[in-house]
Amino acid sequence: MSDEHKCDKYEAYFTFKSEVAFLSHLKECPDCQKEHEIQKKVSMLVKEVAPVYLKKQESKKLSNIKKLACCFVLFIGFSAFTGYKIYDDNYIITSSDDSCVSAMGLPTDEYGFLEL
Repeated sequence: MSDEHKCDKYEAYFTFKSEVAFLSHLKECPDCQKEHEIQKKVSMLVKEVAPVYLKKQESKKLSNIKKLACCFVLFIGFSAFTGYKIYDDNYIITSSDDSCVSAMGLPTDEYGFLEL
């Protein structure tokens, strides 16, 4: 067959026809036989690469989890090292008498803030 009369029925037979019709066409058509061999090779390559790709994706997920864990440990370590606490009851003002503004003798509102 020349390039002008190349068979282009491979995809149609593979997709829409029965397996028997597809295999009988493969026996008769050298163009479709070549295409079928190419598709088989591509399929084998994809099957070979799939485990490597999946392993790489899993490694990437673990890497992100490790980065997040390191940031969390550094944050906790830094706050422990510097003496700052994430939440401390000592910073809660319960009345205007406890305010440092009122201790200086300045007028304060009910929350202990400077009243203007």
